[in-house]
Amino acid sequence: MNYVNPYPLAPISQLSSLVEHRNKYNLDHCEFNVFETRQKASDFHLRFEGFTITSMLRGKKIMHLEGVEDFEYVPGETVLAPANTLMRIDFPEAEMDRPTQCTALVIEDHFLERQLEIINTNSRNKAYPVKEWQLNFQEAMLKNNHQLVGLTNKLMTVLTSDDIFKDMQVELSLRELVLCLLKIENLKGLRKNQSKSSKAAFQAVLQYIHTQISNPIRIEDLCRIACMSKSSFYRAFTVEFGITPVQLILEERIRHAKQLLEETDLSVKEVAFAAGFNDPNYFSRAFRKLEGRSPSCYRTPLP
Repeated sequence: MNYVNPYPLAPISQLSSLVEHRNKYNLDHCEFNVFETRQKASDFHLRFEGFTITSMLRGKKIMHLEGVEDFEYVPGETVLAPANTLMRIDFPEAEMDRPTQCTALVIEDHFLERQLEIINTNSRNKAYPVKEWQLNFQEAMLKNNHQLVGLTNKLMTVLTSDDIFKDMQVELSLRELVLCLLKIENLKGLRKNQSKSSKAAFQAVLQYIHTQISNPIRIEDLCRIACMSKSSFYRAFTVEFGITPVQLILEERIRHAKQLLEETDLSVKEVAFAAGFNDPNYFSRAFRKLEGRSPSCYRTPLP
């Protein structure tokens, strides 16, 4: 899991409510909220007028969203919701000394639409045609990755600061955030439906990476499977999936390593080799960069 930094809790004397006490910050193109709850409650309703990105910082909630199966919401996870989505929320464990806390970043729809238009215009200008990039709300919950956490922490710091240039900094960060979410959702769909990749050449490439993840994987072999030159393959793969083949291989090796750490008693060094890394030290550095903690800490349950 990758965790967004918790926000300082409000002093008890300043709480306006024990259920979803709200700190709110308004800027151009967005609104940023921090909610905290200090008592058990059920069926609390929230609704926002723009595209909403919420990240859980402390505790646990039960989320009820229309068209989505009810789910537990805990730190390390982010929820996406279209404008005017009714969020019905339960707080089964909240207490004065064990509060829940989450953020809700609300982005104006016209700003979001403009960013998607820019991204799709840029994609259409490429030599290799691709489908339109769109945010998918069929699966509302995302597992945080290192980039999403970094951008969220950065936004939270800037949004709550007194920096005179923060509107400009926030706009740049929002653009990065939209692109990050598109890539996460695209990869999530890709990994869930590998056999349904839109191009047969890439189906074979993805299957090869999956079956050879413990072994050396040469880009030349992937190019041969896709029947493309190296430059064409890199360009087409990156445009199709929003990530380079090298980065995808690395992320798939880390995913396999996480599974081994969770399900086996192999040492970290053995896990590194089993996940296709030749250098255990590089494995540890790459793991920490993507997951925010070392392989050893990942294996140790959080308190």
